[in-house]
Amino acid sequence: MSIAASLTMMIGMAVVTYLARRAFLRIPDNRLSPRLKQGLTFIPLGIFAGLIFPSLFVQQGEMVIQPLYFAGSIICLILMALTKNVFVSFGLSLLFVVLVTIEWLPWPM
Repeated sequence: MSIAASLTMMIGMAVVTYLARRAFLRIPDNRLSPRLKQGLTFIPLGIFAGLIFPSLFVQQGEMVIQPLYFAGSIICLILMALTKNVFVSFGLSLLFVVLVTIEWLPWPM
């Protein structure tokens, strides 16, 4: 595929995505129920989980539970429930994984 065709396709996808989102934002607030509004707030978290969890728990097409990543995920979920802050939750759970994998720590991996 040529560069011009790729660029045209990317611009086309950007326009379609923008128009779809813009059209949804034009819906008046009174047309959406509170339950639907609350449900829509979970879409970004669901998309993020759908992108990240397979890379953590699926290897060569099989479900693999790695204790370190599983513990980091549990810590992240608990922090998310307590703090309601996605960045703090992901940051601290990532820090946990990094600290555990550092070679100079006294306990073996």
